[in-house]
Amino acid sequence: MNGHELLAHTLKALGVTHAYSILGAPIKETLPACSQVGIRVIGVHHQQAAGFMALAHNYACGRLTAIAILSAGPAVTNATTSILVAKDNCWPLLILGGKTHTRRGTFQMLDGATLFQPLTKWAAEVDSPEKIVEYVSRGYHLAMMGQPGPVYLDLPGEVLNGKVTFIETPLSDPPKPPKPDSLLIQQAAKCLLQAQRPAVIIGKGIRWSEPYEELQILIETYQIPFITSPMGRGFLPDDHPCCFNGARDFLQQQADTILLLGARLNWTFRFGTQFSNDAKLIHVDIARENLAVDRPSSILIEGDVRHVLQALLSRIKQHGREATCSAKRQEWRTLLQQKERKAIQQRLQRTQHSSHPMSPHRLMKEIREFLPHEAICVLDGRDTMAAAQEILVSYVPVSRLTAGSNGCMGVGIPFGIGAKLSSPDRMVVVICGDMAFGISAMEMETAFRHNIPIIIVVVNNDGPCATNDFRRLFPPDHEPATRYLPRIQYEKIMESFGGYAESIDQPEQVQPALRRAVESGLPACLNVYVDPQAPFKNYLG
Repeated sequence: MNGHELLAHTLKALGVTHAYSILGAPIKETLPACSQVGIRVIGVHHQQAAGFMALAHNYACGRLTAIAILSAGPAVTNATTSILVAKDNCWPLLILGGKTHTRRGTFQMLDGATLFQPLTKWAAEVDSPEKIVEYVSRGYHLAMMGQPGPVYLDLPGEVLNGKVTFIETPLSDPPKPPKPDSLLIQQAAKCLLQAQRPAVIIGKGIRWSEPYEELQILIETYQIPFITSPMGRGFLPDDHPCCFNGARDFLQQQADTILLLGARLNWTFRFGTQFSNDAKLIHVDIARENLAVDRPSSILIEGDVRHVLQALLSRIKQHGREATCSAKRQEWRTLLQQKERKAIQQRLQRTQHSSHPMSPHRLMKEIREFLPHEAICVLDGRDTMAAAQEILVSYVPVSRLTAGSNGCMGVGIPFGIGAKLSSPDRMVVVICGDMAFGISAMEMETAFRHNIPIIIVVVNNDGPCATNDFRRLFPPDHEPATRYLPRIQYEKIMESFGGYAESIDQPEQVQPALRRAVESGLPACLNVYVDPQAPFKNYLG
């Protein structure tokens, strides 16, 4: 067979089910070959979106089942942002890029492997048809191994078009994660047992080890308060009695022992500066480089979160529950409950405004009351994402996707498409600001063409920085650089494709419109006008 066919068979054997792409040289025969073996090919409008779709697909699925296949030259560089998002979020991504002849002056010539080495776990060129199985298998496993991340492979046209005798050989198995250090487990168990004000922080990194049962046992058996990262929400429900995201600042400042699971001490947690200097930190992560090595009194455990929790629970169980039921711990939980109730009341007040146009918080209240518990919400934007993070609730794992660790805008619609294809039985609602919407708006046509019924809510506040606070930074007579034309009819784009479309300017219209969107069975776009002058509150919870 030729290289196109061998590549398709290899991907299929590895478990790849979807390939996101735009047809072009030298991959124009690769995509039909993938389709022939049962891999669903999704044709997109922009290569950046192809990478985003594969990322969200893999995150929602919990393993690498979707890839991006790109044609040569600019098509490869177009995917740079999706590779960066994969790197910064620690999500698995395999991108296969076409490459033209290396002769000087060749059309769309690019050395993608060299370009992406700083951004990937591995970037290489497949230099012969016989190496396709070896390189693709290695790249696939590397993307998922340890801390997940992006892998890029260059596929020259002569390699794809070359002939090779196909001999079916077993693909290599991925290496197993390291076993947790038993001495560190013992120290961590002792630390948790002695703590009077313990806390757990749950990060999105636990997605890949899926320690949901172990996490629930730890939290509920020993009644340990917890908070989450933005995408760590839902692994335990937001309405869990031990969840204190509303009191996150107080919890971080007052806890004497913090168990950090699959989360990094980056800007999301203000680099740990809110922790008490006397607090003991137990940091668990699959990647050694993520552990808080510069913090004193830390127990740093490199390992798979599920395996570590299993060992930790086994050790703690030997001591019974008595040590964790002290009066001091009861007092700690009571304090957190008081802070949480106050935060809930403040959030409730922000959702009650009856202004016209409505505030983003009022919109989020209407969306929250409509969504089923298992819905997947994709958040994209600045003001929009801040309001949604504060008001929307997550009840089940993988129910919240955001702009991620580097705040990349434009991920919303592609993330929604990838998540829906991975989880077709779950409602997927993309909530994006109008600036973020515009970056990937044409992917609504992708959703309609491939019959992917996501619901897109455009939070239309007339631009990315429409408030007077930003406009005052410019001279009085400046051009409208920070504000779009008022009340742009974004829903007309979806309408032109044949999808469901509505515009909304009253809060009472939101839930009926969402219901009609669901009942249509079509991809939908609801254009909701909100107050451009609504105050912005940065919320990390």
